[in-house]
Amino acid sequence: MKRMYELVVVFEPGAKAEESEKLLKKLQENLTEKAKIVEEKDWGKKELAYPIKKSRMGLFHWWKIETEPKALVALEKKLKLEEKLLRYLLIRE
Repeated sequence: MKRMYELVVVFEPGAKAEESEKLLKKLQENLTEKAKIVEEKDWGKKELAYPIKKSRMGLFHWWKIETEPKALVALEKKLKLEEKLLRYLLIRE
C-alpha cells in the first residue's frame, strides 16, 4: 500500500550553483527510482536556527512523494551517505 510522505533536505550553501543543481538532480533520480514525486518546491537559502557543520545558512528543498514504506529504507541510506547534505527530514502525511 502506497503512502504519502514529505521530504525536506538542507544542502550546504557554499556549493557552487552547478554543484547544487547536480546534487539536486541526483536526489531526484534517487526519488523517482523508488517513489512518485507528487509536488516539489525550492525554498531557497535560509538562515539556520543553530550552526550545522559550521554553517549558519542552508539551501532548502521540499518534495511530496508517494511510495511504499519498504522503499524508504533504501532512500534513507542514500540520504545518509550524501556529504553535501546538512540535514533531511522525512515524515509520513
